[in-house]
Amino acid sequence: MSTDIATQLKGSRSDVEKVRKTVEAKFRELSGDGLPLRYEVNVLRHICLALKDNLHQNSDLYCDIMGIMLPRVVPCEEKPSLWEAHLSSLRYIHHGLFHQRSIEACQKLYNLIRQQPCRLQEESDYKIYLDIHLTHFNGFHVLLQKQKLPLEATSQLCYALESLGDLFAAMTQRQISLCATLLVQLNESLFGKRSRSFFKSLSFLPSESLAKMFNALLMLLASSTSSNLANLFPECLSLTLALVQIDMFSPQSNQQMSLQLLRMSKELFRQESNLCYALQLMYYYIKLIFVREPTGDFKRTYIDLSSKFQHFFEHKVASHAKEQWLADFLVAIQLLQVLIHQSNSKLQSPFQIFWQQFDGESSPDIYTAHFQLLQTCASLAVNITRSPLGCTCSHEACKSVRRHCILAYGLCALDAYINWKPAAEQKTNVSPHKPLLGVVKYSMDVAKTMKCLGPTSVEIIKLVRQLTYVADQVTCPEQMSVLLPLLEPLQKLRPLVADQDMSSLLRRLFKASSHCGDSNIACRIQASYLASITNPARLRSQVCLYYHNLGKKGTEIKRCVYEWHESTPLPFPLTPDQKKQLYDTDFFALLHYLRSPSTAHMESLIRCRTSDYHLVLLARQMRKDDSISKKCIEVHDKLRQQRSLSRMDNLCLGHASVGLLLDALEAQKTKVSTKEITENMFEELLLSKNLWQMNIQREQRLVNYASEAISAFSNFFDRADQEPLSANETSIDWEALIDDAIATANALSSMGYQSEEDDAWLLLLRMGRLLEDRFTYLRALNHFLSQNEVSSRLNLKLGEEVEVAEELLDDLWPQLKNGKFFKRQQTTVMLCFCHLASYYARMECYSHAQLLLLHVEQLREEFPERQGKSDIVLLTLQTVRFRIGYQQRKPTNCRLPTPLRQLDILLDNVRSFCNLSSLDGGSLQLLLSTLVRESTECSANRLSERLSFSNIALHLVLQSGLALRAIEVFLAWLWTNLQMESFDKAQSKLRLIEHCLGIKQLNPTSRPEKEAIKDVAIRDLASNMHLLQLVEPIRKQQLLNMASPNLLKMRPHSPNPQLDLDRYITLDVAPANLRENSQLQCLYFVTGCLHARLRFLQRNSEQLDEFYGRAHSWMQEKPPMSSALYPMLHAQQLYHLNYLRFARKHVEAISTAQLGLKMRSRAVDINFEYNFLAQLKTAQLELKPVGQDKPQVKILRRALVFNHSPEDKKRTAIGSVSAVKNTASKVKQSAKKAPRFRIYEELELRPPSATSCSSSGGSGTENTPPSDHVDLNACQAIEISDDDDSPLVSTKKTQPKSREKAKPKATSKACKVLTLDNSLEIVETPTITTSTRSTRARLRQPVETPKTATLSSKRTRRQVLEAQAPETESISTRTRHRH
Repeated sequence: MSTDIATQLKGSRSDVEKVRKTVEAKFRELSGDGLPLRYEVNVLRHICLALKDNLHQNSDLYCDIMGIMLPRVVPCEEKPSLWEAHLSSLRYIHHGLFHQRSIEACQKLYNLIRQQPCRLQEESDYKIYLDIHLTHFNGFHVLLQKQKLPLEATSQLCYALESLGDLFAAMTQRQISLCATLLVQLNESLFGKRSRSFFKSLSFLPSESLAKMFNALLMLLASSTSSNLANLFPECLSLTLALVQIDMFSPQSNQQMSLQLLRMSKELFRQESNLCYALQLMYYYIKLIFVREPTGDFKRTYIDLSSKFQHFFEHKVASHAKEQWLADFLVAIQLLQVLIHQSNSKLQSPFQIFWQQFDGESSPDIYTAHFQLLQTCASLAVNITRSPLGCTCSHEACKSVRRHCILAYGLCALDAYINWKPAAEQKTNVSPHKPLLGVVKYSMDVAKTMKCLGPTSVEIIKLVRQLTYVADQVTCPEQMSVLLPLLEPLQKLRPLVADQDMSSLLRRLFKASSHCGDSNIACRIQASYLASITNPARLRSQVCLYYHNLGKKGTEIKRCVYEWHESTPLPFPLTPDQKKQLYDTDFFALLHYLRSPSTAHMESLIRCRTSDYHLVLLARQMRKDDSISKKCIEVHDKLRQQRSLSRMDNLCLGHASVGLLLDALEAQKTKVSTKEITENMFEELLLSKNLWQMNIQREQRLVNYASEAISAFSNFFDRADQEPLSANETSIDWEALIDDAIATANALSSMGYQSEEDDAWLLLLRMGRLLEDRFTYLRALNHFLSQNEVSSRLNLKLGEEVEVAEELLDDLWPQLKNGKFFKRQQTTVMLCFCHLASYYARMECYSHAQLLLLHVEQLREEFPERQGKSDIVLLTLQTVRFRIGYQQRKPTNCRLPTPLRQLDILLDNVRSFCNLSSLDGGSLQLLLSTLVRESTECSANRLSERLSFSNIALHLVLQSGLALRAIEVFLAWLWTNLQMESFDKAQSKLRLIEHCLGIKQLNPTSRPEKEAIKDVAIRDLASNMHLLQLVEPIRKQQLLNMASPNLLKMRPHSPNPQLDLDRYITLDVAPANLRENSQLQCLYFVTGCLHARLRFLQRNSEQLDEFYGRAHSWMQEKPPMSSALYPMLHAQQLYHLNYLRFARKHVEAISTAQLGLKMRSRAVDINFEYNFLAQLKTAQLELKPVGQDKPQVKILRRALVFNHSPEDKKRTAIGSVSAVKNTASKVKQSAKKAPRFRIYEELELRPPSATSCSSSGGSGTENTPPSDHVDLNACQAIEISDDDDSPLVSTKKTQPKSREKAKPKATSKACKVLTLDNSLEIVETPTITTSTRSTRARLRQPVETPKTATLSSKRTRRQVLEAQAPETESISTRTRHRH
């Protein structure tokens, strides 16, 4: 029969139905206790086999079969094993149905089981019942958590709890005393180590079901014996903790099952005093936890209870420190502390009232007691080895309950501190800090030894977040003192902390550090946070903000962020790339953000530098520090000795060279008073102070530094352009690179070395274009636009660059008035417009140039700070207009002032110069260098001395110690001295130039006093000329048979006139650096030309033939050098032309004049061309002189008779005196007028018998050497016209009368006068000897540019002369230019 049942149970549903019917029929037949049970056990065994084969589709029928059998079976006294087999089969079938997800069948079976009375035939039978009930409870609790069948699951949970109560009641009835085993199973399967959500769901079950189970359990425990108390103690503690959690969430506040269990347990352990006292302490502690309303003595009670805990631990259990019960008790306290501290907010905690009573008065005292309790428990927990209450670590390498327990105590202490909300006056109380820090530091020290912890560990995450919250609450130094001792232990845990959590903590510490009492510690903490920032933009902004805040506080920055981070107690681990990023950010924050960083700050960055590049950049701001300068020199020398340099090495070498250059420039500066800049004291001045060392040799060292810098920057920039900069290279400070390149270019421009400065500005032009730095590009282009001719060596297509610049200017100038640009940038744009105008003027696009200048004027007026001030823009604007005016062939604007008047205006503006930007000072110095050359050229060609610009420029270059610029100024001054025939001054300039060139040092000998001129006639002449103020300083007029006062005596230490002039060409005595530099050779050659001119004027022409011949060959052999001589090239040609005429080489003179006319550059004075024309005409006349017939007498209307001219020897003394009286009377009559005169040349006054004539030079300042019949040192006749205010008609009427009045005996032919005047007004008049210019016209100050129509305008005058003397032809070659 059993075989048939087994087969049918595994068969189809109909087969199982047959079994059900068979079983039902069989039980009707069976009777007694043993047979039904035996048959039932057999059937249950076959059902178990069927479920084992996963045949659960008929489980409902299986339950029906069991429903037939269970009510009809009872335990068999003879066979206890049958009942045990019966219960075991039921348990197996119940478990099987749960595992096979047959929930309905499981419920049906469990209902069948619970409907039957709990029959415990043996003591061990309760385990089977307990297992069935706990499995059912846990299974349906899982379903409840998954929200499956919530109502049915809740009912089943209640059924399970009630069934457990029935089981405990049955055990009590049977007096089964295996309570320890029961509690172990209950704790393992039901209460022990369960989650918070489990106890929460359990507390919300119907209280009747829970009370039925718990009351029956308490009765069972109360009836148990004390034979196995050692095993029962930890289980009681575990159950107590579970019940505490149930009580926490229970809606019924008076339930407090945990306290009931502890009261019962005290009675159970009453014979064990220590255990009983421990349970009693826990009882009172839990009772305080569950206080439901505030009490007045709560703080005192808690403090007293805490002290009892400490006394118990320190005294009563000192001898039991290593016993297991104590370890279990300490673990239980730790778990209890975790329960009451685990809520994030006291307002959401079940122990809300408990924590609220910690606040208020005496709050520090109660927290101190609380922290002392935790510290005591943590110190005793060191003896814990194992405990069933302890958490089981999931990590295989960690089995230490002790470490987890100690760490938990520390976390609880931090939780309690976070929950503490002290009042303002309580924050300064540091009494709770000591026990708090003790337990927290101990727990952190233990945590570093735990192998189970890592960045994802709950304990580490919680620890870091707690510290973060503590840092966020810091509002005073006392609170900050809690965190500082924890930083070092936390650093030991740094490998276990995630970067994100650590960054969050460091950010809170950064904010809390503002309350730190020690500024150094605050800086270290802040550096840790800054180092944790990986985003470059955010790091840069935070570092700048950090320095900004220190500046606002007035705190001196002693160290950089990088160095503070190296010494911080909590450094952030950085990779090499991150370290580099931190240092570079810190480094560039100092360079670009801090205006005046402290020396200690910069020294800190130097100590932490990773390359020499950082040193040379910082040295730019520490030039006064000798130690840094020595380090830069070492770096410079080291790099120079290397054969090959990397890209960064070139950059370092460039910056180091610039630093040495600027130091050298600063070292050679000296203070020179403006009162010391007097022409007669130049030699004494250069022998004083440190100016005696000012020469080309000393300056060559500076040029070498500058050339090294530009070469290194160029090498770096070429390689940086060709090879992309890698990410691991040091960040490049492009701004510093451009600044140093500009500083080098400015230094070279200030020193005046053309080739080197061209290379520097060309590099800046490239850099500005490729780096898209518009203002650097325009500033570099200004240099080339201001030049008359760009060197072909540079391969610079200036026209293309102008097109690019014009596009940039079109975009920039409308934005200038928006206020977003600096003044130096505004200046750069406006200066570029001015130089563009100069460029277009050289291209003869004068209208376009004038429009650009007008645009600059209008643009400048839009800036209020520039209005009414003489800034560099105004000076450059006026300079360009002046240059256009005196170089322009055909002036178009007659209302402009004359060039000399423009120079006067410029001088006034230079003296009232206003510096508005950092660009203005250097630009003014360069502008003055240009003005010295151009003003000298303009004034020398117009018989005027304009030495003020040379005076100002010399003052600047002497103060800066610039030798080459000083030479240029001395050369310009020498040119003027020669024009004015100041031989002593000219010889002094030659000595000064040789001194600066390093050829011959000045001798500190005493200067001879200037010999006073005692001649009465000359003294009278000087007084008369000063009285009349007819012209600007009249060159010395000399007596006929008297040597010139300038030639009376040569100075003892003047340059030896016998020295070979060829040395200026052969460079025999020149130093090596002069022979190697083409620019210096040009200057030396110019010096030779002027020296030769001086020889010519001093009537020393021994070496002039050879010199001028070799000079001509030199200029032909070296065209680039000769082209660089302008305007001295034309002056030299005129000097040569004068000498050729003096030597009676008229054919060569004519060819030289024609060559000079052909070679005239657009960038020189227009008067050079007219001087060449005059010289050409004179040479032609001298080659083919006019006839010898005696001309008719030319009657002078009036003339000043200073001395008798050679032609007037035959005149009587009476005629001379009458002429003087006539002149004096006319002067008195026109005292309010500005008389006009014309100086007649030698050709106009030469006797008819002269076969040859000589004329003055192109500048009109020299006296030609004497011929056979005339002394050319004699006075020149001056024709005076004072009828400026009279109309033209009246002039024509009065002229014949004046001739009739004065008819002196004429000794010369009537002259045909060729007047080369450059005034804009041409008076159409037939008058021969007078020129009219009204006072109104003079007040308008017309432009003094030569008119090409002058010759034709004088045609009427020539016709009148020819009518008076048809056989006479002469020409006046002395062109007199006023202004």
